[in-house]
Amino acid sequence: MLQYSTKAWDSWAGWFRTSESDLAQGSPLGALNTNLPVSGSTNPTLNNGSANIDSDIFLFYNQIKSVPGFVIEPYYILYSNRYNSGDNRNQGLGTPKHSNQTRHMVGSRIEMRKGNFDAWNETIYQFGQMGDDGGPSAGYGNQKYLHINAWATRNWIGYTHYEWDWKPRLAFNFDYASGDGRANCTIGGNTDCKTANTFENLWGTNHIHMGYMDTIGWKNMMKPSINLQFRPTKNDHIEIWATNLNLANTKDNWYRATQTVYVYSKTNNTTRHIGNEIDIIWTRFFMDGKVSFQAGYGHLFAGAYIQENLGTSTDQDWAYAQLWVNF
Repeated sequence: MLQYSTKAWDSWAGWFRTSESDLAQGSPLGALNTNLPVSGSTNPTLNNGSANIDSDIFLFYNQIKSVPGFVIEPYYILYSNRYNSGDNRNQGLGTPKHSNQTRHMVGSRIEMRKGNFDAWNETIYQFGQMGDDGGPSAGYGNQKYLHINAWATRNWIGYTHYEWDWKPRLAFNFDYASGDGRANCTIGGNTDCKTANTFENLWGTNHIHMGYMDTIGWKNMMKPSINLQFRPTKNDHIEIWATNLNLANTKDNWYRATQTVYVYSKTNNTTRHIGNEIDIIWTRFFMDGKVSFQAGYGHLFAGAYIQENLGTSTDQDWAYAQLWVNF
């Protein structure tokens, strides 16, 4: 990683090798997935043990600091995966770090803080080409016949009433990430397509953005939410978060925070409302903030999508407690 800084802007340029096929350990998969060897079902003359089918990430990230009250961060990321089409595609077009793809990402993050108001917008567009064998008899091989056309955005606007002792902050959020109507890879699903519109989230987790229960990733999703935070004492912080979870495309799958498929949508699915999530988080600070204890509880009220695709309306509950030390 290289960095260049001035008073007005900073720039970073980096290259990351995310998989080494010839070391017998590389995996092009996403967060929390174990490393996998090259698929034994693919042609050994094409890739097994080859030093030429690795995967890499190249990035060019910038931060503009010369606009008062704003932070502006334009960036470009290239994800180059040179594995065979069939090596990593077991979850369809939405497989995390799908093999045999060249994916360009152009995006920007803009953050504003003016008085009691704060706002954030991040928008990313992805384009490129990807290969997918579409099954053993499709005959596509390693052709990159799919055109990538995907995008995502995250937005919020918040207001903090600093004049009150509790310093309450109310924020409204909206998140979106595109899906693909033919990404469904269940038995009998249609994979005969020319585009790959499911957004590829290269970040490992969206835990603080998409709900504490980690039930959804930044991938085929649409999520408005309301967030309330306040400090009843100088050592206590409480956060209440209400989130409405939906699929962006009803024919694509429900992806969890690890970017893998949580639920495969039925091929005839027409419902998009996953459910409503409520999170309550309490944090207690000790020793001038050097030690903190946090406890949280989340509840997911099942929506029509869960009933339609899983045949149940059972809700989910989740709770945790943790202690951390700041050095």
